[in-house]
Amino acid sequence: MPIQDQISPLRKVYVRPPETEALQSWREYGWRSAPDPARAAAEHEAFRALLTEAGAEVVIGTSAAPDDPDAIYTYDPALMTDAGAILLRPGKAGRRGEPAIAAVDLGAAGVPVIATLGEPALAEGGDMCWLD
Repeated sequence: MPIQDQISPLRKVYVRPPETEALQSWREYGWRSAPDPARAAAEHEAFRALLTEAGAEVVIGTSAAPDDPDAIYTYDPALMTDAGAILLRPGKAGRRGEPAIAAVDLGAAGVPVIATLGEPALAEGGDMCWLD
C-alpha cells in the first residue's frame, strides 16, 4: 500500500509528545493563549490511543526540541514519499531545527531521508498535498 496519498488507512504514524519546557515558548511562536501542559499531554495520549485502536503503529519522536512548541506538528518538517522522507525547511525561523530532529526520529523508525530542501527555499508539509 503506497503512502503517497491522503486517503489510505494509516499504517505507521510519527508523533511528538508536547514538551512542558517547549510549551513555555508559546508567545514567541504566535500561539493565542498559554497551553495547559497536563491537558496537552492527556490529549496527546488519547490521540495516540485512537491511532493504535485504528491499527496504526505509533512512532513516538524522542529527540528533544526544548524551545519549540510547534515541534508537535510532525506533518510540517518532512514530506513523506514511498521512498522515504524529504526534509523541508520551515518558514518560521524558530522551527528550522525540526527537520534535523525529524531525521533522527524517522531514521530510528527505519525511514530513510531521500532529499533535503535547502536554503533559500521554504516549505512545510502543511503547505502541500499529493495530487496523484
